[in-house]
Amino acid sequence: MTRARLTAVPASAPALPPGVVVVTGAARGIGRAIAELYAERGHRVLGVDLTLPPALRGHPRVRADVSTAAGRERITRLAREEGGVAVLVNNAAFQGAPGSVLEVSERGWSRTLGVNLTAPLLLTRALIDLMAPGSAVVNVASVQGLFAEQNNAAYNASKGGLVNLTRAMSLDLAPRGVRVNAVAPGAIATESVLAAIAASGDPEQTRRDYEDLHALRRLGEPREVAQVIYFLGSPEASFLTGVILPVDGGMTASFMMAGRPV
Repeated sequence: MTRARLTAVPASAPALPPGVVVVTGAARGIGRAIAELYAERGHRVLGVDLTLPPALRGHPRVRADVSTAAGRERITRLAREEGGVAVLVNNAAFQGAPGSVLEVSERGWSRTLGVNLTAPLLLTRALIDLMAPGSAVVNVASVQGLFAEQNNAAYNASKGGLVNLTRAMSLDLAPRGVRVNAVAPGAIATESVLAAIAASGDPEQTRRDYEDLHALRRLGEPREVAQVIYFLGSPEASFLTGVILPVDGGMTASFMMAGRPV
């Protein structure tokens, strides 16, 4: 039975349209921070990942691969039972296919674009009829969608495609009253980034190298990205659509800084 509900929020939080906040890749990193922030502020969250998001007990959670039709069907069914979708955050990402344009495997290329680019398109299409006017989509791109990192062709292409897909989605969904924006994070202190730093030959120097990519000379925190996404999904951003917002500590503000590999 469909359980239509207005998202319950504290008096200080902006009200959202009916339904849940769908967050893909919600088990860790930026996705977990997004899901936790919405939950803390009283919104009902549908957390999606390959493993159940541990921080969302009491909220609907689903194991699903967003790049598969079966996974998207499970997400859609749960969202319908929850009364619709107030905000969709397309955050799930695959980074496991490094290599130059001469080296990246066809399988790695397909998997990267399937998760990072095709899945946001198809999941948005699957959920759009559950989104009322005033709902929002926020795509999690990357600074690597704005400039390229050497030897990471598939990821660069997927996030660059997501940047322009966001613009296309904003135009196509505007007649429905649905806004679409994206964030482009810099180097964020997620589990995967911290693990890469720890696994390097000189973790202290590697961390300084990462930090020096940013004008603020530090890594970003997952919650700092989540706070920007929360704003973009809220009525307070009601006249923003088609925007790609770098959350990068000034990385892309400098030509020389942007040219250095992450």
